[in-house]
Amino acid sequence: MFKYILKKELLLIFRDIHALMVLFIMPALFILIMSLALKNTYSDTLETKLKVAVISSTNEDIKGFVDDLNKSNYFSANLVKNEALKIFIYKDNYDFVVSLDENFKTKINKNVKDFEIKTFSKSGIKKEYFYILKNSITEIISKSIMKDFFIKSKIDARTLSVLSEKINNTYIYKNEKVKSKPSSVQQSVPAWLVFSMFFILIPISNTFINEKNFGTISRIRSIDVSLFPILLGKIIPYFIVNQIQVVIMILVGIFIVPLLGGDSLVISGNYLLIFCMSSAISIAAICFALFIANISKTTEEATSIGGVTNIVLAALGGIMVPKFVMPQFMQDISSYSPMSWGLEGLLEIFVRGGSFSDIKIYLLYLCSFAIVFLLLAYMKLKKGNN
Repeated sequence: MFKYILKKELLLIFRDIHALMVLFIMPALFILIMSLALKNTYSDTLETKLKVAVISSTNEDIKGFVDDLNKSNYFSANLVKNEALKIFIYKDNYDFVVSLDENFKTKINKNVKDFEIKTFSKSGIKKEYFYILKNSITEIISKSIMKDFFIKSKIDARTLSVLSEKINNTYIYKNEKVKSKPSSVQQSVPAWLVFSMFFILIPISNTFINEKNFGTISRIRSIDVSLFPILLGKIIPYFIVNQIQVVIMILVGIFIVPLLGGDSLVISGNYLLIFCMSSAISIAAICFALFIANISKTTEEATSIGGVTNIVLAALGGIMVPKFVMPQFMQDISSYSPMSWGLEGLLEIFVRGGSFSDIKIYLLYLCSFAIVFLLLAYMKLKKGNN
């Protein structure tokens, strides 16, 4: 009898084409969009450099300043004549305008009180970009002044010019065999994969509520079939669908994202651990969906409750916004989201090359979450049938 329950579920799944499109096409699009959108966040350069107009008179110091700014990975600078600021920003599309006195080094050395370097930009420019520009200007001018001092003091200034090249960062990996560099696609694929697996709620709700309304479950119970095989018959087919999602989303990250100019997904950890993690996420998502389907009277109600809940859990869990950009209190709250457990577990494998001991706590959380909601769904279904 159980195999016929499974067959019924699989037929219902593949008849619901719209729900399948949500499960496969939506996360694939999110992975593509977010991997490209967050590419600069994980990069040490900008794909399109920020345009900077430097307003000043022409002399050797100013030319040197503009040349040094152009050597940056972030800026493309031009020396321009003084015009209305709005023309530079809104007509010529400069990201920043820097007003710099031609005698800036003299005034800095003499500590002139009213001296300042003014920068201008659109109101919507990212604050991080201003800080990068500010630090770059400070570094360039400091180097130039120190170089002059070294030359006057007959000290070799070449050491100062290459000092920044001698400061490097080394990644420390949990697994020394892992040497992959963090990228936006390593954040996007696990994040939207977890999100899409929880959206299994839509097809489960559609089929489960229709079966309740049409009396299908009651008829199955009438031939002496208990509730657990009925629930298990729901879990297995959707578990298979979730694992297909995992494979497809990983392939999108490896092969499709690079075609559009993004980084290719590099998986640092063990594939068996990915399966363990994806299995725990899948079972947690399905059990949660069964609970929502049981407490809802219509598919619209289930979709509304489940959809809103999933979005809230995703927002709190670091899916929509990476955890590292959240304030500390939000990071603390996110640790209570099941999507955060799934994401952190996958990141341990994808990015850090973690072992089973690194993900076991997340597996425990997800399995506990699944057991609680499966029991709630069972009790609600049993109460309804009685």
